[in-house]
Amino acid sequence: MVVYAAILALVATPLFGAAVGVSVHLGTNTYIMGQVILGAIFTASFLLNYVVLTYLFAYIKVLTKAIKQVANGDFSIRLTRPHFHPLAATFSDFNKMVSELDSTKIMKEDFISQFSHEFRTPITSINGFANLLLDNKLDQEKQTEYLQVIAEESKRLSRLSTQVMTLTNLENKKIVTNQKTIELDEELRKSIIALLPLIDAKKIKYQLDFEKVKYKSDPELLKEVWLNLLNNSIKFAPENGAIYVCCKKEEDQIKVIIGNNGPQIAEADRKKIFDKFYQGDTTEKHAGLGLGLGIVRQVLILIDGKISIKSSYQKVEGTFFEVVL
Repeated sequence: MVVYAAILALVATPLFGAAVGVSVHLGTNTYIMGQVILGAIFTASFLLNYVVLTYLFAYIKVLTKAIKQVANGDFSIRLTRPHFHPLAATFSDFNKMVSELDSTKIMKEDFISQFSHEFRTPITSINGFANLLLDNKLDQEKQTEYLQVIAEESKRLSRLSTQVMTLTNLENKKIVTNQKTIELDEELRKSIIALLPLIDAKKIKYQLDFEKVKYKSDPELLKEVWLNLLNNSIKFAPENGAIYVCCKKEEDQIKVIIGNNGPQIAEADRKKIFDKFYQGDTTEKHAGLGLGLGIVRQVLILIDGKISIKSSYQKVEGTFFEVVL
C-alpha cells in the first residue's frame, strides 16, 4: 500500500502542477483543461489500481491453491518468498504452519508404527507358544517353560497398555487437579520402599541425601516421575552397584536427583531418550517399554518442571536425572 500511494503521488503531482500552470496561462479555458487533467489523473489512478490488484491477486491465487493442498493432507507444500511482495509475511507464516503440521504428522505416523510394533511382539509370542502347547508330545519341562514365557509376555502387554493409557491421559490433561501440600522427601522414601524387591534382587546399594521439603502438587502425578526414574536407575545399575537419590531446596527451586553409577547415556541418545517408545542400544533393551521417560517428561511439562541429564553426582560418574520444580 505504501508503494502504491507513492506511485500515485508521483503520477498525480506533475499532472496537478500542469493543471495549475495551464489555468494561469489559458484564462477562460481553465475549466475545460482542468477537466481534462482531472480525467487523466483518475485514468492513471485506475490503471495503477488495476495493476496493483492484479499483482496482489496473483499471490492470493497461489496462497489459495496451497491452502487447498494442505486441506487435502499435503504438508510438503512450501511457498517461495520473493523479498518484496505484499504477502511476504503471510507466505512466511504459512510455511512455518505447514512445517509444524508436517512434523506432527511424522510424529503421529512414527508413534502408530512403534505402538503397533510394541503390541505385536508380545501378542506374537503368546500366540506362538500357545500353539506349541497344543502339541501333546511336549514334556512337562517344555510346557512349564512355554507357560512362563506366555505369563511374562502377558504381563509385558498389561504394563504396556497401562503406560500407554497413562501417557495418553497426560497428553490430554491441561490442568493439575487434586493438588496437596506434600513432604517430598517422604514421597521419595515411599517410592524407594515400593521398589526394594528390585533393588535387593540386583544387590544394589542406595545412598539417600534428603532435606525436609514441602511442595504443592498432585502426589499421584509426582509418583509417576519418581517410580519411573527409580526404575530406570535400578534397571541400568550394574550388579552390586549403587543408586543415588537427593532432594534439596535451593532458593525458590526444589531439586531432585536420581541416578546410578552405571553406564553413561550416549550424546546421540540424550536428545531422543524422552520420546515415546525410544530405547537406546543397550543390553537391557528387552526389559523396557520405552514409555517411562516419556511419562516423566509429560508430567513435568504439565507442572512446569524441568529435567536434565548429568554425567556425575558428588564425584561419582554415571547417569543422573536432575528434576527441577
